[in-house]
Amino acid sequence: MHRTNIYLTEEQERALDQRARRAGTTRSAVVRDILDRDLNGAPAIDPEVAAVFGELYDRYDEVVGDLFDDDPDLRIER
Repeated sequence: MHRTNIYLTEEQERALDQRARRAGTTRSAVVRDILDRDLNGAPAIDPEVAAVFGELYDRYDEVVGDLFDDDPDLRIER
């Protein structure tokens, strides 16, 4: 692993710290995750959005069945 210094705005720093706290990880890990997702072409999924979809999935599991499981971009990790 290599160390890289970057300049962040105060808003970027706050957003990274907030996401790190929600995920229970570090700011550096969040940056690496964002870069990995972007560089690999995978869409970034906000944890709050994923939580809402998880709640909907649980509530309507019988109705929608495996609807989300067919598309890897919509799959909900448990």
